[in-house]
Amino acid sequence: MSLSNLKCIVTGASSGIGRATCHALAKQGAKVVGAARNEQSLAKLKNEGGVFDFVVADITKPGDCERMVTKAVELLGGLTTVINAAGVLFGGGMGDVDLSNYQKNMTCNTQAPFEIMVHAIPLLKKQDEAISRSIINVSSVNGKQAFAGCVSYCMSKAAVDQLTRCASVDLAKFGIRVNAVNPGVIETNLQKAGGLTDEQYAGFLKRSIETTHPIAASLGRVGQPDEVAELICFLVSDSAKFITGECIAIDGGRQNLGAR
Repeated sequence: MSLSNLKCIVTGASSGIGRATCHALAKQGAKVVGAARNEQSLAKLKNEGGVFDFVVADITKPGDCERMVTKAVELLGGLTTVINAAGVLFGGGMGDVDLSNYQKNMTCNTQAPFEIMVHAIPLLKKQDEAISRSIINVSSVNGKQAFAGCVSYCMSKAAVDQLTRCASVDLAKFGIRVNAVNPGVIETNLQKAGGLTDEQYAGFLKRSIETTHPIAASLGRVGQPDEVAELICFLVSDSAKFITGECIAIDGGRQNLGAR
């Protein structure tokens, strides 16, 4: 699979799924600009050969989404592909919800992808229609079903799924596809960045392997960032030209078990 005709923006590029996606796209020949807050991690990523260049941006700050898109397109010389991989997870159920955590989840997970799409779409329209143009939103299994103790995170990802579906309908006439991937538990820094200790995270992974992700027990592990990245590479490729408006689970069968 060659992606050599693609010019891609990837947010959340300094770690996890975003980082793995930068590497996977570049391996297939795409030009990639990674965006994230951590300049040192982005510089390391560039030195590894995973990106064409990078933009330091905090997409939760006013004006940074537009600035990031503008700068990335300058570096790329155009735009065919947007991958919204940045995200946060701050917990809290309805009985103990923290409104500041609600705001953090909604700003990073929902508002920022929306703003990035708004600024990117006019640029995607300018590209040659013969080249596959698409947007991928990294959502979550939490957008598809209810979970206790993380109400605003679930809300933020459910909104991303609906954004994906609605945008796919609006943009189809321009030949621009919009899809989402909905990971289950993937071994990244997401949960620890949201407040879990090392011990709590180890217990979380153990439970995920043993009880909540059916295929994980046979594999002896949860999902890995590169597995999500490979799905994203397929979805942005010509092989997926007839796929749009889909929210595709990559969760080891998690959603088939219901809430646990």
